Order: sequence, then structure tokens, then C-alpha cells
Amino acid sequence: MAATARQFGVEELRPALARDASAGQKAAFARFAETGLPHHKIEAWKYTSLVHLARAGFQPSPANIDLPDALPPKLEGMARAVFVNGRFAATLSDAAIAGFQPMHAAALAPVLGDEAADDPMLALAAALGEDGAVLALGDGATPLDLLYVTVPGTAPQMAHTRNVIRVAAGASATVVERHLALGAGEQTLANGSTEIELGEGATLDHVKLQAEAGNANHIWHHVAHVPAGATYNSHVVSVGGGLARNRITAHLLGEGAHCTLDGAYAGREKQHLDHTSKIVHAVADTTSRQVYKGVLDDNARGVFQGHIVVAEDAQRTDGHQLNRALMLSDRAEIDSKPMLEIYADDVKCSHGATAGDLDENQLFYLQSRGIPRDEARRLLVEAFLAETIDGIPFEPARAAALTLVQEHLAR
Repeated sequence: MAATARQFGVEELRPALARDASAGQKAAFARFAETGLPHHKIEAWKYTSLVHLARAGFQPSPANIDLPDALPPKLEGMARAVFVNGRFAATLSDAAIAGFQPMHAAALAPVLGDEAADDPMLALAAALGEDGAVLALGDGATPLDLLYVTVPGTAPQMAHTRNVIRVAAGASATVVERHLALGAGEQTLANGSTEIELGEGATLDHVKLQAEAGNANHIWHHVAHVPAGATYNSHVVSVGGGLARNRITAHLLGEGAHCTLDGAYAGREKQHLDHTSKIVHAVADTTSRQVYKGVLDDNARGVFQGHIVVAEDAQRTDGHQLNRALMLSDRAEIDSKPMLEIYADDVKCSHGATAGDLDENQLFYLQSRGIPRDEARRLLVEAFLAETIDGIPFEPARAAALTLVQEHLAR
């Protein structure tokens, strides 16, 4: 069957569905097949089309690969689980990590709900996912570092990963996801989901650091369910990938539920960095805050889509979002679409977006103190992004995030 605009990639990816796929996986692939790879006619993908991926000839990453000899340093005070090309690598991970088990060894009750209906890549991750992490965290749990390493091969390869994070009622936990590349090779696709279930009064500090290779495609969707009195804090730092999209959907489901979504991103050359979010205030007396800051140079393109939904009965909602972008080149592009969808009448909600170059007065001040112009620009850009990174509460993760930005700017 010839691929159509609405079904692009379906037949190319169908062979990756395992012969022994479960009924749930087959149903997820059927949802993906209804649309195929996302394109500009899907509102949530208006600025990021993936139809070109069908031409890449991606194959599932092989189960047996040479494991890397060297890994990035461990984050101090954290237990680490390592995944190589989407598969759990027990020999590279800490032994007996409390609250952790690999996805393939766990009985999973999916919490995706209706999210896969409007996100074909989320449905594809559910259909083709072979591995991932299942975390069951109580109070006092050791902070966890989930390290995802992409090792490119001699042919284009893809990995589909699913994570589930559950935090017990009243507990507080910290989870860091790091998505990094080692070595050079052909194009890669990392497509995955992290599903989050919080108990009442629970708090999760969730940090995601993404610095994959220039020929990598990184697509990830985080779905969080936040009940009464619970708090979900997300911190995203993205500097890698030729095309990277991070989507977060947070459902605030009980009185006193809160979420904070903070992000920092930096792109250069022809990078395409997409950050899309949806916060659903489903009941009364919930709050949310969202601030994303980006720096774009050369021909890089940034996308920010922030969507706040306030249900009819969600009175006294307090939700705010802001996207700020620094444009260091007249060839760079930012597509910003903040949205408010409000059905209640007693709310405090706002959104905003700004874009511009560095402040010439600040540059002049630094240069007048003897700092060369290029160094002054780098310092101002780093300070701009550090304002968001400083909000990461766990110091080792905060330091790792700042190092990623500094290394990106140095290049």
C-alpha cells in the first residue's frame, strides 16, 4: 500500500512490531497507523513534521551490541541505571537499586490513557517499546540517575523506550534522566515515554538532560498525573540532537495539586528543538508555573507550544507560562505559541513570549571592563540560561545541567 500523507511511515515501521506483540501493543500500533508519522496538519505538531523519518530506513537497534568502555561520570549521591540503545545494561548499572526494576521484567499497567490518541509517537513507543524503567519510590528513596546512552551503528537504528515512575503518597523523590551519545555513526531515533503517577501529597523533582549527537532524532513524551496536595517539578535542559522534541502533559487532578515546568535549551547550526506542553487544571484550587528560556544561533529553529486548560469546575486556578528566546543570528527562528483555554470564571492565568538579541548595553559594560566581545556574549548567554537551571534543587543534577550548557557554548 502506498503511503499517504496521513499514513506516512506506517508500512515502513510495521515490520518492527514483534510477532509475539501483546494485544495492547497491537492496539497501540493501530492508533499510530490512523495517522502515521506526525505532520504539520496535526495541531500539536504544527511546527515539527516527522514524515521525513520514513525515508531513513530505521531498523530496531540490535539486542547484542558492544557495550561502551567509558561512560559519563556518575552523579554524586545517586544510584544509576544504564540503558544502551534503549535496553537495560545490568553490567553497567548499580546493583540492587531500591525501587527500580527494568520494564521487561515488570508487569505494567499503562497509565497513558487518551494521550496516545493525539500523539502518534507516544502510541508508537507503546507499540514498539521493549525496555525501560519501572520505579516505585517511597519517602527517603535514593535519588536515581537513569542514563540513556545512544551508540550509533553502521545503519540507521531506532529504540523505543517506556518508563513508569510511581511515588507513594506523602513521599518525596528525585529522578534524573540523562540522554547522551557516545561515538559516531549513522542516524538514530530515540522515541520514548515517561509515565508519572504521584500519590496524594507526593513530590517528584524530575530532571531531564538531553545532549545527543547532531544526527540524532529525539522524541519523548512525559505524562504526569498529579492528585490532591501533590507536586510535580519538571526541569528540562536540551542542547543536543539534530531534531529533538520534548512534550510534557500534566493533569492536575486534586485540590492543592501543583506543577512547575522549567526548561532551558540552546541550538546552533541546523538544530530543531521543540518543547511542547499541556497543563490540565481539572479541578478547583490548583496551580502551575512554566518558564522556558532558549538560545538560538546560526540556522537553528526553536519551537515552544505551551497550552493551559482550565476546566469548567476548576475555579481559583492559578496558572502562568512564559517563553523567552535569545536570537543570536538573523537566520535563527523561534515559533512560539502560548495558549490559554479557560472554561471557569474565577481564575488567575497569564502567558507571554519574548524574542530578541543580547542587550548591547550589557555587552558594552562587560567590554568596558576588558572582556573581549565574544567572551562577553558567552557570559551573558550562560547567565540567561543559568537563571532557569538554578531552579534545579538537587545540586549534582544542577551542576551536570550547567556543564552541558557550558560545553555547548564552548563549541
